[in-house]
Amino acid sequence: MKNSPPAGGAPNYSPSGMPQGGQAPKKSKAPLIIGGVIGCLLLIIIIVFALGGLAYFGIKKAEEAAKSINANRNVNGGAPATAERAPNTERFINARAGREGNLSKYYVDFSFDYPNTWKLDPDPDPSYVRVERATEEAVTMENFSVGWFGATRDARGNTALLSEVVNKLAGQVSGNFPGFEKVSEGATTVNSYDGYELRFRRNPAQIGEGQLAYWGRIIVLVNDDDPKRGVSLILLATDKADGVSGIEDVGVAGELSGILNSFRLGSDASK
Repeated sequence: MKNSPPAGGAPNYSPSGMPQGGQAPKKSKAPLIIGGVIGCLLLIIIIVFALGGLAYFGIKKAEEAAKSINANRNVNGGAPATAERAPNTERFINARAGREGNLSKYYVDFSFDYPNTWKLDPDPDPSYVRVERATEEAVTMENFSVGWFGATRDARGNTALLSEVVNKLAGQVSGNFPGFEKVSEGATTVNSYDGYELRFRRNPAQIGEGQLAYWGRIIVLVNDDDPKRGVSLILLATDKADGVSGIEDVGVAGELSGILNSFRLGSDASK
């Protein structure tokens, strides 16, 4: 596209650097240009400092947030303790007072939340605590208990030792479960805690008419303060529990999932 000259004859502009015909040369614009460059540089410097200040405060805010999160972690360095309970739940906080025997010798601080429709066993020995959800006919739907374990050496990361512990626990509890059958064992994680588990079920061939199918998990978590001891979690679900139809659902579906997700080692931060 062509540029048309203004009407009325010769153009009123000259090529760059040439004075208009008959007119005195204009003063150099160099000082203005230099001044403009200096002004731009000052503006850039101000912007850089401003952005630097924003970045600094952003970093400080991130550091403060990280400190806040770390301060909210429990004494064992695990997942943050939950100060707020979910609606319609009760919180169990383990306490040393009144503990005797192995429950005192291998004592570990822990807490968890459970639905207020579950029943707290008044005599859970040899466990610290046992809670259960049952039908109106008192048939178990889901059950959760926390006990102890002790070892003669550091159990942290010791797969062979942890395997020995869960299999020994399985031998102790199997008599309470008709048709007990081991399904598998291996490493697991409860929230941020590394653990080891054994999974079991009722042998399908031994489920007669009117008998419940059940599935369970025995999980051991090592105490950071003293890695020669820890807690054992036993999760049990039957086919009476909504959403539970196999071992893969235990602690994942049903109401056990909320209990397991709320489990914390260490002294509770909300006390």
